[in-house]
Amino acid sequence: MGPLDWDPGSLAVDPDPHATLAWVRSGGSVRPLTSSFWVVTGHAAALEVLRHPDVRSAPVGDVYASLLPPGAARDEMAHRINFLDPPDHPRVRGLVSTAFTPRRVHAVRPWVEDTARRLLDGIEARLDRLDGTVDLLAEFAHQVPSLVISELLGVPAEDRDELTAFSDAVSPLLSVRVDPDDLAAAVAAAESFHRYLAALVEDRRERPGDDLLSALCVAEEHGERLSMPELLSLTATLYSAGHRTTRDLVTNGLAALLEDPDRYRRVVDGSWSVTDTVGEFLRTQTPTLYVARVTATDCEFDGTAVPAGAPVLVFLAAANRDPAVHAEPDEFAPGRDGPQPLSFAFGAHYCLGANLARLEAEVMLASVCERWPDLEQAEVPTWHQRGPFRGVDRLLVRPR
Repeated sequence: MGPLDWDPGSLAVDPDPHATLAWVRSGGSVRPLTSSFWVVTGHAAALEVLRHPDVRSAPVGDVYASLLPPGAARDEMAHRINFLDPPDHPRVRGLVSTAFTPRRVHAVRPWVEDTARRLLDGIEARLDRLDGTVDLLAEFAHQVPSLVISELLGVPAEDRDELTAFSDAVSPLLSVRVDPDDLAAAVAAAESFHRYLAALVEDRRERPGDDLLSALCVAEEHGERLSMPELLSLTATLYSAGHRTTRDLVTNGLAALLEDPDRYRRVVDGSWSVTDTVGEFLRTQTPTLYVARVTATDCEFDGTAVPAGAPVLVFLAAANRDPAVHAEPDEFAPGRDGPQPLSFAFGAHYCLGANLARLEAEVMLASVCERWPDLEQAEVPTWHQRGPFRGVDRLLVRPR
């Protein structure tokens, strides 16, 4: 079987990307494309790629950076933590990982719960002016994680909407195909984002606080500190990943629950636990569709030979619905048997904020179900894809 003539970028306008990925997987879990990319859609193959010692991340960042003009956007791609290999990756990861230990994450739970409660109180107070419908994405699911990551990093709360706009505009740079207008907007947004962060870094160096950014400014690993380009790229990545993927995880998952009212009722009445339900959010509504890697040597994944230097797209969303490991993979079934979702990747690049994202998602879901046990979907949501990220445009609901 020859290379598949399929453009992964077409998923951005695909009304049912999961069906398309299942079709790609039906021809093999590891497949070459006519574009020279290789795509991995099987669970076993994805695991092999993500933990293989001869698979690299840095060349991906180098390729992205090489396509950009000198400046903040190029620097961000070149120093982005998920595009680093040893020795840089363990050095940078070690400097920031202490902020996301299970103990530290557990300690912020009361603050997250209080934040969720206050936001829902505010929505309740405005329901009459909102004509009885609420966009849960804008009013709640975006607000909680953006407040949390702003608090952790020490970003002033009044600036978070501006920074969110910057990070959203930069995200198309992670796509396999970037529209020229999106590219220009991303380059401009990266300049503004890094200019803001550079000023914040200088302020923290002069007046350090107890926030993560202050800690990163002085953190050392074996006598080495983060360079300014590394620090700016890491802070931008933490801010973006710290709110965007959690926001999309919750709204994507709630959309799946509300399309069938019986699903939502099962969470409300406790038939499905909040923890198991968030697990199915991760598996079936994976907010990050894929991650990119490059083979350093000739490799073999799930019995398929892949040559050295091959760019590989690992479709986490497809691996999470692989029928080889999940019976009836398209069925939403919290508490099912099977492996943990690969939504946070695996191996050395496993998401630093996975524990925090799960906690936030569980708190948000539990808070909504407790506040509005008869919540209804007010419209069928539409979806977007920016770079590897997929989410609903809005989640319009009718609280009852």
